[in-house]
Amino acid sequence: MNYYLAIDEGTSSTRTLLFDENFNLIDSSQKEINMIYPKPGWVEQDADELYFKTEETMIEVVERNNISWNNIIGIGITNQRETIVAWDKNTGTPLTNAIVWQCRRTDELINRYPAEFWSEVKRKTGLVKDPYFSGSKIVWMIENVPEVKESYKNGNLKVGTIESWLTFKLTGHHVTDVSNASRTQLLNIHTLNWDDEILNTFGISKDILPEIVGTAIEKGFETKFGPKIYGMIGDQQSALFGQRSFEIGDAKCTYGTGAFVLMNSGVIPPKPHPGLLTSIGWKIGNEVIYSLEGSIFTVGAFFKWLKDIEIINNYNELEIYSKGIDNAGVYIVPALSGLGTPYWDSDARGLIIGLTRATKKENIIRAALESVAFSVRDVIDSMQEAVWTKIKKMNVDGGATKNKLLMEIQSDLLNAEIFVPDFQEITALGAAFMAAIGSKNLSINEIKNLQFSGIKIMPKDNEILEKNYYIWKEAVLRSKGWIKSTNISY
Repeated sequence: MNYYLAIDEGTSSTRTLLFDENFNLIDSSQKEINMIYPKPGWVEQDADELYFKTEETMIEVVERNNISWNNIIGIGITNQRETIVAWDKNTGTPLTNAIVWQCRRTDELINRYPAEFWSEVKRKTGLVKDPYFSGSKIVWMIENVPEVKESYKNGNLKVGTIESWLTFKLTGHHVTDVSNASRTQLLNIHTLNWDDEILNTFGISKDILPEIVGTAIEKGFETKFGPKIYGMIGDQQSALFGQRSFEIGDAKCTYGTGAFVLMNSGVIPPKPHPGLLTSIGWKIGNEVIYSLEGSIFTVGAFFKWLKDIEIINNYNELEIYSKGIDNAGVYIVPALSGLGTPYWDSDARGLIIGLTRATKKENIIRAALESVAFSVRDVIDSMQEAVWTKIKKMNVDGGATKNKLLMEIQSDLLNAEIFVPDFQEITALGAAFMAAIGSKNLSINEIKNLQFSGIKIMPKDNEILEKNYYIWKEAVLRSKGWIKSTNISY
Protein backbone atom coordinates (compact mmCIF):
# COMPACT_ATOMS: atom_id res chain seq x y z
CA MET A 1 0.00 0.00 0.00
CA ASN A 2 1.22 3.50 -0.88
CA TYR A 3 0.19 6.79 0.67
CA TYR A 4 0.04 10.57 0.43
CA LEU A 5 1.07 12.99 3.16
CA ALA A 6 -0.87 16.24 3.46
CA ILE A 7 0.73 18.94 5.61
CA ASP A 8 -1.90 21.37 6.87
CA GLU A 9 -0.10 24.24 8.60
CA GLY A 10 -2.84 26.41 10.09
CA THR A 11 -2.91 29.45 12.35
CA SER A 12 -3.45 27.65 15.64
CA SER A 13 -1.92 24.24 14.87
CA THR A 14 0.08 22.26 12.36
CA ARG A 15 -0.91 18.80 11.23
CA THR A 16 0.16 15.99 8.96
CA LEU A 17 -2.54 13.71 7.59
CA LEU A 18 -1.92 10.31 6.04
CA PHE A 19 -4.16 9.29 3.13
CA ASP A 20 -4.12 5.99 1.27
CA GLU A 21 -4.22 5.79 -2.53
CA ASN A 22 -8.04 5.96 -2.46
CA PHE A 23 -7.92 9.09 -0.26
CA ASN A 24 -9.20 7.40 2.85
CA LEU A 25 -7.82 9.12 5.93
CA ILE A 26 -5.59 6.64 7.76
CA ASP A 27 -4.14 8.76 10.57
CA SER A 28 -3.09 12.26 11.52
CA SER A 29 -0.79 14.03 13.94
CA GLN A 30 -1.33 17.54 15.30
CA LYS A 31 0.70 20.04 17.33
CA GLU A 32 -0.55 23.37 18.66
CA ILE A 33 1.29 26.52 17.60
CA ASN A 34 1.82 29.31 20.13
CA MET A 35 0.56 32.78 19.33
CA ILE A 36 2.61 35.83 20.33
CA TYR A 37 0.97 39.23 20.94
CA PRO A 38 3.75 41.81 21.50
CA LYS A 39 1.36 44.79 21.31
CA PRO A 40 -2.37 45.32 20.79
CA GLY A 41 -3.17 44.36 17.20
CA TRP A 42 0.20 42.65 16.64
CA VAL A 43 0.28 38.90 16.04
CA GLU A 44 3.42 36.79 15.63
CA GLN A 45 4.57 33.16 15.65
CA ASP A 46 7.97 31.53 16.11
CA ALA A 47 9.03 30.40 12.61
CA ASP A 48 11.30 27.67 14.00
CA GLU A 49 8.39 26.32 16.04
CA LEU A 50 6.25 26.24 12.89
CA TYR A 51 8.82 24.13 11.07
CA PHE A 52 9.98 21.81 13.86
CA LYS A 53 6.44 20.97 14.96
CA THR A 54 5.48 20.31 11.35
CA GLU A 55 8.46 17.98 10.98
CA GLU A 56 7.49 16.22 14.23
CA THR A 57 3.96 15.54 12.94
CA MET A 58 5.36 14.13 9.69
CA ILE A 59 7.69 11.72 11.49
CA GLU A 60 5.07 10.77 14.06
CA VAL A 61 2.37 9.80 11.58
CA VAL A 62 4.77 7.76 9.44
CA GLU A 63 6.41 5.92 12.34
CA ARG A 64 3.16 5.29 14.20
CA ASN A 65 1.79 3.45 11.17
CA ASN A 66 5.00 1.47 10.52
CA ILE A 67 5.29 2.94 7.03
CA SER A 68 8.50 3.36 5.09
CA TRP A 69 9.13 6.78 3.61
CA ASN A 70 9.49 4.91 0.31
CA ASN A 71 5.76 4.15 0.49
CA ILE A 72 4.87 7.85 0.41
CA ILE A 73 3.92 8.69 -3.18
CA GLY A 74 4.10 12.41 -2.58
CA ILE A 75 3.53 15.30 -0.20
CA GLY A 76 1.09 18.17 -0.49
CA ILE A 77 1.35 21.34 1.59
CA THR A 78 -1.53 23.64 2.44
CA ASN A 79 -1.11 26.54 4.80
CA GLN A 80 -2.26 29.71 6.49
CA ARG A 81 -1.74 32.42 3.89
CA GLU A 82 -0.18 35.92 4.00
CA THR A 83 1.87 35.08 7.12
CA ILE A 84 5.47 36.00 6.29
CA VAL A 85 8.84 34.61 7.39
CA ALA A 86 12.28 36.23 6.89
CA TRP A 87 15.42 34.11 7.10
CA ASP A 88 19.13 34.04 6.27
CA LYS A 89 19.65 32.14 3.01
CA ASN A 90 22.97 30.66 4.17
CA THR A 91 22.03 29.45 7.64
CA GLY A 92 18.29 28.92 7.16
CA THR A 93 17.79 30.73 10.46
CA PRO A 94 14.72 32.97 10.96
CA LEU A 95 15.75 36.58 11.54
CA THR A 96 12.61 37.50 13.49
CA ASN A 97 9.23 36.05 14.38
CA ALA A 98 6.81 35.35 11.55
CA ILE A 99 4.25 38.14 11.14
CA VAL A 100 0.84 36.47 11.06
CA TRP A 101 -1.93 37.33 8.61
CA GLN A 102 -4.08 38.70 11.46
CA CYS A 103 -1.44 41.29 12.42
CA ARG A 104 -2.46 44.94 11.98
CA ARG A 105 0.92 46.59 12.63
CA THR A 106 1.14 48.08 9.14
CA ASP A 107 -2.09 50.07 9.48
CA GLU A 108 -0.18 53.36 9.32
CA LEU A 109 2.56 52.20 6.96
CA ILE A 110 0.15 51.52 4.09
CA ASN A 111 -1.14 55.10 4.30
CA ARG A 112 2.17 56.44 2.99
CA TYR A 113 1.25 55.23 -0.51
CA PRO A 114 -1.18 57.32 -2.64
CA ALA A 115 -4.65 56.24 -3.71
CA GLU A 116 -3.46 55.90 -7.32
CA PHE A 117 -0.99 53.23 -6.25
CA TRP A 118 -3.65 51.23 -4.46
CA SER A 119 -5.91 51.42 -7.51
CA GLU A 120 -3.12 49.87 -9.56
CA VAL A 121 -2.52 47.27 -6.86
CA LYS A 122 -6.20 46.29 -6.99
CA ARG A 123 -6.12 46.04 -10.78
CA LYS A 124 -2.90 44.02 -10.92
CA THR A 125 -3.14 41.82 -7.84
CA GLY A 126 -6.88 41.60 -7.17
CA LEU A 127 -6.26 42.71 -3.57
CA VAL A 128 -7.16 45.86 -1.64
CA LYS A 129 -5.38 48.29 0.64
CA ASP A 130 -5.18 46.44 3.95
CA PRO A 131 -2.49 45.30 6.43
CA TYR A 132 -3.78 41.75 5.96
CA PHE A 133 -1.48 41.00 3.02
CA SER A 134 2.21 40.12 2.97
CA GLY A 135 3.71 43.04 1.03
CA SER A 136 3.49 45.68 3.73
CA LYS A 137 4.63 43.14 6.35
CA ILE A 138 7.86 42.63 4.36
CA VAL A 139 8.40 46.39 4.16
CA TRP A 140 7.90 46.67 7.92
CA MET A 141 10.43 43.91 8.61
CA ILE A 142 13.09 45.50 6.39
CA GLU A 143 12.59 48.91 7.98
CA ASN A 144 12.15 47.92 11.63
CA VAL A 145 14.05 44.71 12.38
CA PRO A 146 17.84 45.35 12.47
CA GLU A 147 18.72 41.74 11.60
CA VAL A 148 16.40 41.79 8.58
CA LYS A 149 17.67 45.21 7.46
CA GLU A 150 21.31 44.06 7.70
CA SER A 151 20.62 40.80 5.88
CA TYR A 152 18.79 42.71 3.14
CA LYS A 153 21.79 45.03 2.65
CA ASN A 154 24.20 42.05 2.55
CA GLY A 155 22.14 40.12 0.00
CA ASN A 156 21.47 37.25 2.39
CA LEU A 157 17.76 37.82 3.00
CA LYS A 158 15.06 35.44 1.85
CA VAL A 159 11.36 35.86 2.59
CA GLY A 160 8.34 33.70 1.95
CA THR A 161 4.93 32.65 3.10
CA ILE A 162 4.55 29.49 5.17
CA GLU A 163 4.59 26.90 2.37
CA SER A 164 7.75 28.59 1.06
CA TRP A 165 9.40 28.44 4.49
CA LEU A 166 8.46 24.78 5.06
CA THR A 167 9.61 23.78 1.57
CA PHE A 168 12.94 25.58 2.04
CA LYS A 169 13.54 23.75 5.31
CA LEU A 170 12.49 20.38 3.89
CA THR A 171 14.15 20.62 0.46
CA GLY A 172 16.51 23.61 0.33
CA HIS A 173 14.51 25.13 -2.53
CA HIS A 174 13.17 28.70 -2.24
CA VAL A 175 9.82 28.46 -4.04
CA THR A 176 6.19 29.46 -3.65
CA ASP A 177 3.07 28.42 -5.52
CA VAL A 178 0.85 30.81 -7.45
CA SER A 179 -2.11 30.52 -5.05
CA ASN A 180 -0.04 31.70 -2.08
CA ALA A 181 1.88 34.23 -4.17
CA SER A 182 -1.43 35.76 -5.22
CA ARG A 183 -2.06 36.67 -1.56
CA THR A 184 1.16 38.65 -1.08
CA GLN A 185 0.01 41.78 -2.97
CA LEU A 186 3.20 41.49 -5.02
CA LEU A 187 2.06 39.08 -7.77
CA ASN A 188 0.51 40.32 -10.99
CA ILE A 189 -2.32 37.80 -11.39
CA HIS A 190 -2.53 38.52 -15.12
CA THR A 191 1.13 37.78 -15.93
CA LEU A 192 1.75 35.36 -13.01
CA ASN A 193 5.02 37.19 -12.27
CA TRP A 194 6.19 39.39 -9.41
CA ASP A 195 5.21 42.92 -10.40
CA ASP A 196 8.24 45.21 -10.83
CA GLU A 197 6.30 48.46 -10.35
CA ILE A 198 4.70 47.34 -7.10
CA LEU A 199 8.04 46.03 -5.83
CA ASN A 200 9.75 49.32 -6.70
CA THR A 201 7.10 51.35 -4.89
CA PHE A 202 7.34 49.14 -1.80
CA GLY A 203 11.14 49.16 -2.03
CA ILE A 204 11.38 45.37 -2.13
CA SER A 205 14.07 43.64 -4.21
CA LYS A 206 12.84 40.73 -6.33
CA ASP A 207 15.98 38.81 -5.29
CA ILE A 208 14.57 38.10 -1.82
CA LEU A 209 11.37 36.54 -3.18
CA PRO A 210 10.85 32.85 -4.05
CA GLU A 211 10.54 31.31 -7.48
CA ILE A 212 6.88 30.88 -8.49
CA VAL A 213 5.59 27.40 -9.40
CA GLY A 214 2.19 25.85 -10.06
CA THR A 215 0.05 24.29 -7.36
CA ALA A 216 0.62 20.84 -8.90
CA ILE A 217 4.38 20.41 -9.36
CA GLU A 218 5.22 17.73 -11.92
CA LYS A 219 8.96 17.47 -11.17
CA GLY A 220 8.44 17.84 -7.43
CA PHE A 221 11.02 18.84 -4.83
CA GLU A 222 12.78 16.04 -2.98
CA THR A 223 12.61 16.34 0.81
CA LYS A 224 15.20 15.34 3.41
CA PHE A 225 13.03 12.25 4.08
CA GLY A 226 12.99 11.16 0.43
CA PRO A 227 9.42 11.71 -0.84
CA LYS A 228 8.89 14.74 -3.06
CA ILE A 229 6.62 17.70 -2.52
CA TYR A 230 4.27 17.58 -5.51
CA GLY A 231 1.61 20.02 -4.36
CA MET A 232 1.43 23.42 -2.66
CA ILE A 233 -1.75 25.46 -2.27
CA GLY A 234 -3.10 28.10 0.11
CA ASP A 235 -5.56 26.76 2.66
CA GLN A 236 -8.69 28.46 1.34
CA GLN A 237 -7.98 27.56 -2.28
CA SER A 238 -7.23 24.02 -1.11
CA ALA A 239 -10.66 23.85 0.52
CA LEU A 240 -12.25 25.08 -2.74
CA PHE A 241 -10.37 22.37 -4.62
CA GLY A 242 -11.11 19.73 -1.99
CA GLN A 243 -14.82 20.58 -2.26
CA ARG A 244 -14.46 19.90 -6.01
CA SER A 245 -15.70 23.36 -6.95
CA PHE A 246 -14.56 22.95 -10.53
CA GLU A 247 -17.31 24.89 -12.34
CA ILE A 248 -17.77 28.66 -12.62
CA GLY A 249 -20.06 29.83 -9.82
CA ASP A 250 -19.28 26.89 -7.51
CA ALA A 251 -18.81 28.28 -4.00
CA LYS A 252 -17.56 27.14 -0.63
CA CYS A 253 -17.30 28.66 2.83
CA THR A 254 -14.79 27.55 5.44
CA TYR A 255 -15.78 28.50 8.97
CA GLY A 256 -12.52 28.59 10.90
CA THR A 257 -10.72 31.27 12.90
CA GLY A 258 -12.24 33.55 10.29
CA ALA A 259 -14.68 32.66 7.53
CA PHE A 260 -13.53 32.52 3.95
CA VAL A 261 -15.94 32.39 1.04
CA LEU A 262 -14.50 31.44 -2.33
CA MET A 263 -16.18 31.13 -5.71
CA ASN A 264 -14.68 29.59 -8.84
CA SER A 265 -14.60 32.39 -11.43
CA GLY A 266 -13.00 30.47 -14.29
CA VAL A 267 -9.92 30.95 -16.44
CA ILE A 268 -10.30 34.72 -16.89
CA PRO A 269 -9.83 37.10 -13.93
CA PRO A 270 -13.19 38.74 -13.13
CA LYS A 271 -13.54 42.50 -13.36
CA PRO A 272 -12.50 44.18 -10.09
CA HIS A 273 -15.30 44.53 -7.55
CA PRO A 274 -14.86 47.18 -4.84
CA GLY A 275 -15.33 44.82 -1.91
CA LEU A 276 -14.13 41.47 -3.24
CA LEU A 277 -10.69 39.97 -3.72
CA THR A 278 -9.51 38.06 -6.75
CA SER A 279 -6.97 35.32 -6.13
CA ILE A 280 -5.54 32.45 -8.09
CA GLY A 281 -7.36 29.29 -7.12
CA TRP A 282 -4.91 26.83 -8.64
CA LYS A 283 -2.63 26.22 -11.60
CA ILE A 284 -2.39 22.73 -13.04
CA GLY A 285 -0.24 22.47 -16.14
CA ASN A 286 -0.93 25.59 -18.16
CA GLU A 287 -4.49 26.11 -16.92
CA VAL A 288 -5.03 28.80 -14.30
CA ILE A 289 -8.30 28.98 -12.38
CA TYR A 290 -9.18 32.24 -10.64
CA SER A 291 -11.38 32.66 -7.59
CA LEU A 292 -13.39 35.46 -6.10
CA GLU A 293 -12.88 35.67 -2.37
CA GLY A 294 -14.48 37.26 0.62
CA SER A 295 -12.73 37.31 3.98
CA ILE A 296 -14.43 37.62 7.36
CA PHE A 297 -11.69 38.01 9.93
CA THR A 298 -13.47 36.87 13.08
CA VAL A 299 -15.73 33.82 13.34
CA GLY A 300 -14.26 30.98 15.41
CA ALA A 301 -12.14 33.62 17.11
CA PHE A 302 -15.34 35.45 18.12
CA PHE A 303 -16.89 32.28 19.54
CA LYS A 304 -13.66 31.69 21.46
CA TRP A 305 -13.89 35.25 22.84
CA LEU A 306 -17.43 34.48 24.07
CA LYS A 307 -15.98 31.44 25.82
CA ASP A 308 -13.02 33.39 27.22
CA ILE A 309 -15.31 35.95 28.86
CA GLU A 310 -17.55 33.11 30.09
CA ILE A 311 -20.74 33.98 28.22
CA ILE A 312 -20.58 30.34 27.12
CA ASN A 313 -18.76 27.45 28.78
CA ASN A 314 -18.42 25.36 25.64
CA TYR A 315 -19.24 25.72 21.96
CA ASN A 316 -22.29 23.44 22.14
CA GLU A 317 -24.01 26.16 24.17
CA LEU A 318 -24.04 28.42 21.10
CA GLU A 319 -26.74 26.18 19.65
CA ILE A 320 -28.40 25.17 22.92
CA TYR A 321 -29.03 28.76 24.06
CA SER A 322 -30.01 30.02 20.58
CA LYS A 323 -32.70 27.48 19.76
CA GLY A 324 -36.29 28.64 19.88
CA ILE A 325 -35.56 32.29 20.74
CA ASP A 326 -34.88 35.47 18.80
CA ASN A 327 -32.24 38.16 19.23
CA ALA A 328 -34.69 40.51 21.04
CA GLY A 329 -33.39 43.43 19.00
CA VAL A 330 -29.70 42.76 19.78
CA TYR A 331 -27.21 42.89 16.92
CA ILE A 332 -23.51 42.07 16.99
CA VAL A 333 -20.78 43.07 14.55
CA PRO A 334 -17.86 40.68 15.27
CA ALA A 335 -15.18 43.08 14.03
CA LEU A 336 -12.56 42.28 16.67
CA SER A 337 -9.80 42.77 14.07
CA GLY A 338 -11.59 45.20 11.76
CA LEU A 339 -13.97 44.47 8.91
CA GLY A 340 -13.02 42.43 5.85
CA THR A 341 -15.24 41.90 2.80
CA PRO A 342 -16.95 43.95 1.51
CA TYR A 343 -15.96 46.93 3.71
CA TRP A 344 -12.19 46.57 4.24
CA ASP A 345 -12.13 48.86 7.23
CA SER A 346 -9.22 48.16 9.57
CA ASP A 347 -10.48 50.99 11.84
CA ALA A 348 -13.78 49.19 12.56
CA ARG A 349 -14.21 47.42 15.88
CA GLY A 350 -16.68 44.97 17.37
CA LEU A 351 -20.08 46.25 18.37
CA ILE A 352 -23.08 45.02 20.39
CA ILE A 353 -26.13 47.23 20.00
CA GLY A 354 -29.77 47.07 20.98
CA LEU A 355 -29.27 46.11 24.62
CA THR A 356 -32.10 46.82 27.08
CA ARG A 357 -32.86 45.81 30.66
CA ALA A 358 -34.87 42.92 29.20
CA THR A 359 -31.91 41.51 27.24
CA LYS A 360 -30.93 38.00 28.29
CA LYS A 361 -27.73 36.07 27.78
CA GLU A 362 -29.58 33.84 25.33
CA ASN A 363 -30.44 36.85 23.13
CA ILE A 364 -26.77 37.87 22.98
CA ILE A 365 -25.69 34.33 22.04
CA ARG A 366 -28.38 34.17 19.35
CA ALA A 367 -27.19 37.53 17.99
CA ALA A 368 -23.62 36.23 17.94
CA LEU A 369 -24.66 33.20 15.88
CA GLU A 370 -26.69 35.34 13.50
CA SER A 371 -23.80 37.80 13.08
CA VAL A 372 -21.70 35.08 11.45
CA ALA A 373 -24.47 34.09 9.04
CA PHE A 374 -25.16 37.76 8.25
CA SER A 375 -21.45 38.33 7.51
CA VAL A 376 -21.36 35.41 5.06
CA ARG A 377 -24.58 36.61 3.38
CA ASP A 378 -22.95 40.04 2.95
CA VAL A 379 -20.04 38.44 1.08
CA ILE A 380 -22.28 36.23 -1.09
CA ASP A 381 -24.43 39.23 -2.06
CA SER A 382 -21.28 40.96 -3.35
CA MET A 383 -20.17 37.86 -5.27
CA GLN A 384 -23.54 37.38 -6.93
CA GLU A 385 -23.46 41.02 -7.97
CA ALA A 386 -19.94 40.62 -9.40
CA VAL A 387 -20.58 37.50 -11.51
CA TRP A 388 -24.30 37.96 -12.20
CA THR A 389 -24.87 34.44 -10.96
CA LYS A 390 -27.22 33.30 -8.20
CA ILE A 391 -25.70 30.50 -6.18
CA LYS A 392 -27.97 27.51 -5.65
CA LYS A 393 -25.65 25.54 -3.40
CA MET A 394 -22.76 26.27 -1.06
CA ASN A 395 -20.38 23.61 0.21
CA VAL A 396 -19.16 24.27 3.73
CA ASP A 397 -16.46 22.98 6.04
CA GLY A 398 -14.75 23.95 9.29
CA GLY A 399 -15.53 23.62 12.96
CA ALA A 400 -18.63 25.82 13.04
CA THR A 401 -20.44 23.56 10.54
CA LYS A 402 -21.10 21.23 13.47
CA ASN A 403 -23.62 23.84 14.61
CA LYS A 404 -26.72 22.71 12.71
CA LEU A 405 -28.71 25.79 13.73
CA LEU A 406 -26.06 28.09 12.25
CA MET A 407 -26.15 26.11 8.99
CA GLU A 408 -29.97 26.33 8.89
CA ILE A 409 -29.84 30.09 9.45
CA GLN A 410 -27.20 30.33 6.70
CA SER A 411 -29.30 28.33 4.25
CA ASP A 412 -32.38 30.48 4.91
CA LEU A 413 -30.39 33.70 4.47
CA LEU A 414 -28.84 32.59 1.18
CA ASN A 415 -31.98 30.86 -0.09
CA ALA A 416 -29.60 28.11 -1.16
CA GLU A 417 -28.76 24.52 -0.29
CA ILE A 418 -25.97 24.09 2.25
CA PHE A 419 -23.98 20.86 1.88
CA VAL A 420 -21.99 19.70 4.92
CA PRO A 421 -19.76 16.77 3.91
CA ASP A 422 -19.30 14.01 6.46
CA PHE A 423 -15.57 14.13 5.82
CA GLN A 424 -14.44 17.46 7.23
CA GLU A 425 -10.70 17.41 6.46
CA ILE A 426 -11.43 19.11 3.16
CA THR A 427 -8.45 21.49 3.21
CA ALA A 428 -5.96 18.65 3.73
CA LEU A 429 -7.79 16.55 1.13
CA GLY A 430 -7.27 19.35 -1.40
CA ALA A 431 -3.52 19.24 -0.72
CA ALA A 432 -3.49 15.44 -1.09
CA PHE A 433 -5.38 15.76 -4.40
CA MET A 434 -2.83 18.31 -5.59
CA ALA A 435 0.08 15.99 -4.69
CA ALA A 436 -1.63 13.16 -6.58
CA ILE A 437 -2.10 15.33 -9.66
CA GLY A 438 1.47 16.65 -9.48
CA SER A 439 2.83 13.09 -9.26
CA LYS A 440 0.63 12.12 -12.23
CA ASN A 441 -1.39 9.58 -10.29
CA LEU A 442 -4.75 11.36 -10.58
CA SER A 443 -6.70 13.71 -12.87
CA ILE A 444 -9.41 16.28 -12.15
CA ASN A 445 -11.93 14.11 -14.02
CA GLU A 446 -11.19 11.23 -11.65
CA ILE A 447 -11.65 13.56 -8.66
CA LYS A 448 -15.05 14.62 -10.04
CA ASN A 449 -16.18 11.00 -9.98
CA LEU A 450 -15.40 10.52 -6.29
CA GLN A 451 -18.52 10.34 -4.12
CA PHE A 452 -18.97 12.49 -1.00
CA SER A 453 -21.58 11.72 1.63
CA GLY A 454 -22.98 14.46 3.81
CA ILE A 455 -25.94 16.48 5.07
CA LYS A 456 -28.04 18.65 2.77
CA ILE A 457 -29.80 21.59 4.41
CA MET A 458 -32.52 23.18 2.29
CA PRO A 459 -33.69 26.78 2.71
CA LYS A 460 -36.98 27.89 4.21
CA ASP A 461 -38.70 31.26 3.79
CA ASN A 462 -37.80 33.44 6.76
CA GLU A 463 -39.02 37.02 6.43
CA ILE A 464 -37.95 37.96 9.96
CA LEU A 465 -34.39 36.81 9.35
CA GLU A 466 -34.28 38.73 6.08
CA LYS A 467 -35.49 41.88 7.81
CA ASN A 468 -32.96 41.41 10.61
CA TYR A 469 -30.14 41.13 8.07
CA TYR A 470 -30.77 44.66 6.84
CA ILE A 471 -30.98 45.97 10.40
CA TRP A 472 -27.63 44.27 11.05
CA LYS A 473 -26.12 46.11 8.07
CA GLU A 474 -27.07 49.37 9.82
CA ALA A 475 -25.13 48.16 12.87
CA VAL A 476 -22.13 47.47 10.61
CA LEU A 477 -22.16 51.09 9.45
CA ARG A 478 -22.02 52.23 13.08
CA SER A 479 -18.97 50.05 13.78
CA LYS A 480 -16.94 51.49 10.91
CA GLY A 481 -14.09 53.95 11.41
CA TRP A 482 -14.07 53.63 15.20
CA ILE A 483 -10.29 53.84 15.63
CA LYS A 484 -9.92 56.77 13.25
CA SER A 485 -12.76 58.77 14.78
CA THR A 486 -11.74 58.20 18.40
CA ASN A 487 -7.92 57.92 18.22
CA ILE A 488 -8.12 54.84 20.46
CA SER A 489 -5.18 52.59 19.58
CA TYR A 490 -6.61 49.15 20.39
